[in-house]
Amino acid sequence: MLKKKATANELIWLFHEKLAGSNFPNAGIAIIPIGNGNWSALTNATERRHYPDLAKTVVRIEKQLRARYLLKEV
Repeated sequence: MLKKKATANELIWLFHEKLAGSNFPNAGIAIIPIGNGNWSALTNATERRHYPDLAKTVVRIEKQLRARYLLKEV
């Protein structure tokens, strides 16, 4: 299956859509390029300390989205 290309802002928006029903709908998410269209999602350490399940949730969502989206170079 071909992956769609998305900007970092579009990926962040998709993260927030998926986080909307969770305990951390306002979590700060950053998308960083890791080469060849691949990307990774980061949250800040303070939020991870206050919400231990946030990191697990972000990793789960990242796996779902990385299977479908490549990072579009702008």
